[in-house]
Amino acid sequence: MIFKASNRNDAALFPREVQIDQGATVRLLPHANVSRRQSKPVEKSYWLAVASAEHVRIGREHGFMQVNHGKRAPLKRIKPGDGIVYYSPSVKMGDRDAFQSFTAIGYVREGEPYLAEMGCGKAYRKDVDWLDAPEQPLRPLLGWLDFTQDKNWGYKLIFGLVEFGQSDFEFLEEILMSELEEVKRRRLQA
Repeated sequence: MIFKASNRNDAALFPREVQIDQGATVRLLPHANVSRRQSKPVEKSYWLAVASAEHVRIGREHGFMQVNHGKRAPLKRIKPGDGIVYYSPSVKMGDRDAFQSFTAIGYVREGEPYLAEMGCGKAYRKDVDWLDAPEQPLRPLLGWLDFTQDKNWGYKLIFGLVEFGQSDFEFLEEILMSELEEVKRRRLQA
């Protein structure tokens, strides 16, 4: 930082009692206790979680998420403010009904994963602010989502939680909050 000296006695700028000639260039050095490293803003991540629609609906109703049958490790990767989308291949766990829909979208709240009681045991959860959005079938979106461009896109979903692209998240958020055909028309015009 460079300042031009003036005839003002500015103790905040020049803490030492040194005579400085008017008009001289003065270079101010940072204080020794000041870190030179700029802290990076925390970047948001976006996640695609997989669970039956029945389980997702319970989570939406009570404001939480859980993945991989309640395991803690996957939830540790998710930070407050991250976006989360749930994809449900079936309505009930284990069924092969080809439901294949996005069933929830929201943002993760502050807090660490916590242990909660379920009917069949205990599971780790994280709190989420779910958006009031309807369920959306996947099929009409196949050509519009980046993550479905690979012909084996479904293989990644067996892990239960995968990182998701910001553009796909924003597209789904827009679709779930308005009409699909209207969103497609706007996107084609852009």
